Amino acid sequence: MKNWKRLVALGMSAMMIASLAGCSTTKSTEGGSEGGEAAAPAESGGGKESLEGTHVFMFKSTGNSFGDLMYEGFSEYLEAKGEKTAYKSPAETTVAAQVQMLDELITQNVASITISTNGDAGYDEVFKKAQEKGIPIVSVDSEANPEYRICHTNQAETQDIGSYLVQAAVLITLGVDYPGDGKMEETVKTELGKYSGEEIKLGVLSASIDTPVQNSWIAAMETELAKDFYAGKVSPELDKKYGNDDLTESTTQAQAFIAENAVDCIISPTTVGIAAAGQALKSANSEIKLTGLGLPSEMQSFMPTKADDDAFEYVCPYMMLWDVIHLGAVSGAATYAAVNDGFDGSVGSSFEMDAFRDYEAETYEAYQSGDGTAVLAGAPFIFEKNNMAEWIDVL
Repeated sequence: MKNWKRLVALGMSAMMIASLAGCSTTKSTEGGSEGGEAAAPAESGGGKESLEGTHVFMFKSTGNSFGDLMYEGFSEYLEAKGEKTAYKSPAETTVAAQVQMLDELITQNVASITISTNGDAGYDEVFKKAQEKGIPIVSVDSEANPEYRICHTNQAETQDIGSYLVQAAVLITLGVDYPGDGKMEETVKTELGKYSGEEIKLGVLSASIDTPVQNSWIAAMETELAKDFYAGKVSPELDKKYGNDDLTESTTQAQAFIAENAVDCIISPTTVGIAAAGQALKSANSEIKLTGLGLPSEMQSFMPTKADDDAFEYVCPYMMLWDVIHLGAVSGAATYAAVNDGFDGSVGSSFEMDAFRDYEAETYEAYQSGDGTAVLAGAPFIFEKNNMAEWIDVL
């Protein structure tokens, strides 16, 4: 968890005030912008602007602050290198919508594609087309097929995320404040050892049913729940619902949890889902609690923001995420190295990332990750009452 201390320092930087635009299908910029500001939205002109030689960033769909913030880091890093970038995401969170847009981008001879995919399957034909045209693919957040990508930019270790989410949900259900960095598992063991109530039940409000990254985190949650100290205390079965990273659908699924009243805490590993659940739980004055992966700016109405707050008077006593802007920048550095410096993503291959905002220059080395390789950008970071105020204007 070496990046925790650095992340706290980063939170004090005024340079990281986030731009949460994202209501257009395209943002495109050219190198040379100053001050690290996010690119302004360009009109969706059906491909009127030339994208030849442009590094394209594609998120799951438009209107998602998580993707917008990643693009901010991606574009800022590459523009400092004199490169041109564009933000291209479909309106719908589907594989088909991404594939159609990818096909158009390949036809325009873009320089590279950095993508967060909407599913495991359905991309091979278009990725093969990109590969044949010499367009490198780097994935970030949600993995692309290892056969066609250079590497994946991993925000944090999958098992760490799954374990932290379960541990947070259990402690929140038991009414225990965040115990501090590195102390959650120890505290869970202690508190469950004293617990003699009914079996705790956890729900998950995820993105789509086939989104790779959320599914990997859910699998990691199930691995965590299989540990001996949960037996008889916390149900190993997760009640799973899917909101397709759509605010309306996520709200409907959160309301279903409320109506059923069968879980003690909802874990939402998606920024859209956790914000929707926060509003639904607050509006219903529900006793169900919430944790997951969220942006402080979007969760401030549902979380404690002062050290002397009673965290359990709020829907979400604490949650986690990572430095989303830096994650985008690391994916940009990997893309730049693949295009310009011969980085091929093989195990042990590496690239040097220039200093970025409050982060010093760092070397990233590719490691085996499933059937492909990845570079690790960071570690989960807990947002709670003692640090929320610092982060609301940052992420």
